Amino acid sequence: MMDFSQLAVSIDSQRNGAMVMIRPHIENPEPLTLQYRMTVSQSSVHGTSSINQQGDVQSGVPANSVSISLPSGAKCQVHLQLFQQNALVKEIDSDCSGASGE
Repeated sequence: MMDFSQLAVSIDSQRNGAMVMIRPHIENPEPLTLQYRMTVSQSSVHGTSSINQQGDVQSGVPANSVSISLPSGAKCQVHLQLFQQNALVKEIDSDCSGASGE
């Protein structure tokens, strides 16, 4: 198993109107590819919904994104898990309700 002490993980989120685009991003001194599972949950007065996505993410290369409609006042949470050969490497949660953008 690699040394993951210098692994930096972020969840990039950008807003364009009512749409929010969310994607995992990793940085590491050595080139690295990890598997990820990401759950994006949205809740508003109209109810709740969630999207699950999984795939590979490479250091320095943004992964595939998830786009959701986020009406004014809605809440958005992201749960990201990173794995190497089915072993959990890192897990983070992020609030995407305040995504930057237009």
